[in-house]
Amino acid sequence: MPTTPDYATGKICYLEIPCADPRAAARFYADAFGWPLRERGDGAIAFDDAVGQVSGTWVTGRSPSREPGIVVHVMVGQIGPVLDRVRAGGGAIVRDVDPAASEVYAHVRDPYGNVLGVYQQPGLAQTEGVGAGSGSGRPVDPVPEQLHTVNLRLAVPRAAEAIDFYTRAFGARETTERFCEPGGRIIHTELEIGDTLVHVTEDDGYRALLHTYWPDLDAVWARAVAAGATVLHPLADQFYGERGGRLQDPFGQQWMLSMRTEILSHEEMLERARAEMG
Repeated sequence: MPTTPDYATGKICYLEIPCADPRAAARFYADAFGWPLRERGDGAIAFDDAVGQVSGTWVTGRSPSREPGIVVHVMVGQIGPVLDRVRAGGGAIVRDVDPAASEVYAHVRDPYGNVLGVYQQPGLAQTEGVGAGSGSGRPVDPVPEQLHTVNLRLAVPRAAEAIDFYTRAFGARETTERFCEPGGRIIHTELEIGDTLVHVTEDDGYRALLHTYWPDLDAVWARAVAAGATVLHPLADQFYGERGGRLQDPFGQQWMLSMRTEILSHEEMLERARAEMG
């Protein structure tokens, strides 16, 4: 929630951003960074940053800042989705996240040529509770409470039969409601075997993968790709309230990298799945 601005001599208070079309530029920045927009008394469109501390507007007849000089950085909780929105809005990535750097940031260029920075503040995604879902206002932990950084996912051709076998053989107990396709194929369920949770899905493409959760997902993904991992499924926001993708390491093992972004009920996931599958 925006706060009352703090006023003091030396405060950075206003930004003027060169562009050719102020209203189109306003839409780009609002979509990319969530800046609230408003109309000034003179009819010009203006913005306030997400906490109401810095204001600004878009101006024409002025050359954009095409090369990094003084670079304004925008703080974000998770940089990956923001960079996706920048690209989708017609912007470009000038300097991508460096997996070897101690901080997660990038330089982007807006559709009019201006260069600015995007900085991922450590821990902000958790404290903001981005996309908590259902208007709950609850903070969202990127790693679900019952899971660890690395978790086992089994893929079996006849999941229902396999679950019955694991129940009889190992005393497995199903701890969540099954999420299934309309035809009955099990997409996801969780089994408790002793002190360990095992994810089960019905699939013939692989037999097991390591399902991992990371608060700094995009930075970990970038490091893994830089180290030589092959992208099988690129990072994307998923209908079930997570952002994730799948990699294969140089030794043939598949890794699913995820972070939770929303807390959704089973019914909300079903509704989204129906919408996505048409």
